[in-house]
Amino acid sequence: MNITDKFSRKLRDVRISVTDRCNFRCAYCMPKEVFDSNYKFFKKKEILSFEEIIRLTKILASLGVRKVRLTGGEPLLRNNIHALIENIKNIDGITDISMTTNGVLLTEKKALTLKNSGLDRITISLDSLSIERFGSISGSKYAPKDVLSGVDNAKKAGFKNIKINMVVKKDVNDHDILPMLDHFYGSGCIVRFIEFMDVGNVNFWNKEQVTSLDNIIHIISNKYEVRPMKKNYNSEVAKRWSYSGGEFGIISSISNPFCGDCSRIRLTAEGKLFTCLFADKSYDIKSLVRSPRSDSEIQKYLIEMWSQRDDRYSEERVTNRNYKVIKKAEMSYIGG
Repeated sequence: MNITDKFSRKLRDVRISVTDRCNFRCAYCMPKEVFDSNYKFFKKKEILSFEEIIRLTKILASLGVRKVRLTGGEPLLRNNIHALIENIKNIDGITDISMTTNGVLLTEKKALTLKNSGLDRITISLDSLSIERFGSISGSKYAPKDVLSGVDNAKKAGFKNIKINMVVKKDVNDHDILPMLDHFYGSGCIVRFIEFMDVGNVNFWNKEQVTSLDNIIHIISNKYEVRPMKKNYNSEVAKRWSYSGGEFGIISSISNPFCGDCSRIRLTAEGKLFTCLFADKSYDIKSLVRSPRSDSEIQKYLIEMWSQRDDRYSEERVTNRNYKVIKKAEMSYIGG
């Protein structure tokens, strides 16, 4: 079954946050001023069990979902995450399972277990190769070498085309763009530069801190000859370029929104569904899953929800000067 929203966008991808906890305190996601020792994270009974996630994924697959991305928080903090991957891999219709992680818990053994469990692709976040800047941005005790060790372990396990995500903020780490590209030159890894996004309400977002796609291309073009590449598929979020060291991408939801091709739905750790990264409302699917409702009843609920979807916040931010600034879910809660 294929379902579409009000703009004829199909449902193809689900991002599943498996935990709201993280061992980083990145300023653009979980600033330590807010997520301190007194912050109340979800209790075990409040988050979806693996069985509940698997059930929902099966229903979503029956509606056209083909790709699953596991996120957090930090997904490797969820015990036995490989068991979830194994079960999702066996769901009819699911063709691709990926994960976004900060990489520091990605030991050689863990990476191999994830690969053998059926994880197809992995994305690792790394915002600077400078020890000082990395520490400042991540708000953690870790260093770039800990993330790079995770990248190496993923390679040893057999992961190909590993993506390296770098959130770029002007006057914070924009001067790390070329060093990052240089470091992964010829490595087979694909660096993806992400414009600083206005996700959530506590990351002190300011448009003046955005290093745009055009800025990033200008910086890279000073050293490398770059050529645009075609999309791998219509709903791909990153624009792609080739250079002598391989390929890189830019996710530009601020300067070049991609709402028109968005096919994603997001499931939070506590069982709320969001039809947009910037949505101001959610749908409590956990209450349905934990009720006597049948799969077919939940399926009908999801069809109705998606058919009413008309989200295009990022496009409206660009095209409508009078767009309404809404109170959005935090990045760590919605799973990116």
